Amino acid sequence: MELLRFLDAVGTESLTSTEDWVFELLKDEQRRYLVLYLSEQETPTPISRVAADVASRCNDTPVSNVTPSQQERVRVRLEQEHLPRLGDYGIISWSYGEDVVDPIPSLLSSDEE
Repeated sequence: MELLRFLDAVGTESLTSTEDWVFELLKDEQRRYLVLYLSEQETPTPISRVAADVASRCNDTPVSNVTPSQQERVRVRLEQEHLPRLGDYGIISWSYGEDVVDPIPSLLSSDEE
């Protein structure tokens, strides 16, 4: 994944605190793919679909080849770790128990991408 795409997705206003939290966010592969996936979406996405896509990217396999157990493991981590952490940093608005995840708007216009 391109670092600039990730940083664009999380938003430059979020980067004004310290660099440490950026590295904290970037260190987890699932979270990197989660932010990238959400920045590519235009509408809220069911968490099951998000989990399937993140599992697909992490395992470098088509979504159709993701097993139910892989998808479930990722969904649990999304709900218990990644989504709350992105919410804590103000990147997304999410509450435990929600069935859908809102997209992360891109800061770049289509002319600049």
